[in-house]
Amino acid sequence: MTRPTHRFRIAVGALVFFTVMVFAGCGDDTSSADEPVSLVYVSWTEGIAMTHVLQAVIEDSLDREVELTQAGGAAMAFSAVAEGDVDAFVDAWLPVTHGPLWDEYSDRIVDLGPVYDSTTVGLVVPDYVEAESVTDLADLREDLGGEIIGIESGAAINEQTRRVLENNGIDGFSVVSSGDAAMVTALQRAIDANEPIVITGWRPHWMWGRFDLRYLDGAKTGDTDVFGEPEQIRKLLRPKGRDELPEDVLRLLKRMHLGESEMESLMTAFRPGKGDLQATARRWIENHPAVVAEWLSHEEPPGDSGN
Repeated sequence: MTRPTHRFRIAVGALVFFTVMVFAGCGDDTSSADEPVSLVYVSWTEGIAMTHVLQAVIEDSLDREVELTQAGGAAMAFSAVAEGDVDAFVDAWLPVTHGPLWDEYSDRIVDLGPVYDSTTVGLVVPDYVEAESVTDLADLREDLGGEIIGIESGAAINEQTRRVLENNGIDGFSVVSSGDAAMVTALQRAIDANEPIVITGWRPHWMWGRFDLRYLDGAKTGDTDVFGEPEQIRKLLRPKGRDELPEDVLRLLKRMHLGESEMESLMTAFRPGKGDLQATARRWIENHPAVVAEWLSHEEPPGDSGN
């Protein structure tokens, strides 16, 4: 038998290599499609609610596994998306509240558009508190113990509060870092005792439907450059998400949007003490079939769908 020539052996080797690479590539595509969809959230009520509803829709309607990661703050969530550690974050408040984080990470994040419009933030008091404006806080410093109850350390609204106080010449106050749940607990305790309290607040949040609250003039969205104009809650995707996520998941992320009444019902459903989060999410979905059907439509999302 004639031995194969050197040139023939090279040709066969190249063919084998090409065939292996083709099948390896096909294998990568399949495994990518089968990998769980990973979502990150921060322990703010709207973020918990939206993320768990999104998880339930992906699992039940798209038949795909979802992994959730809770971040210790917005900075960690932005970083996780930018580094590709998770697929998406659906609770970015832009352009003001999380503006500095967007400036830092925007070149490594894909913006998929808003999930909710017209948010507000600011300093919030129960209606019985004898202060109409942020400037009135100077007279209540002793009654308030020199404290304004904020959320987690490093949160933008905590720093915005310090700037508002400084801009109005109000000193002697500290912004106490806590968290969404701890802040609401402090609010409930103060209201039960009819004592004055000032917290960092925002809408949407279920506490507005539970308590009689109001923003302080001069310390809210639209009143000061610090809190800016009404914002949007936007959906952020990891850098390669558009190319690597399954098409149905990507389309769902783009189309997911909540109106004011839908967000209010979601906040009410996810009030603390309402039970298991996944069960709560599925109950909300059952009660809002038209909303979810719109998200699952195969049409391209109307209007702003991000960058």
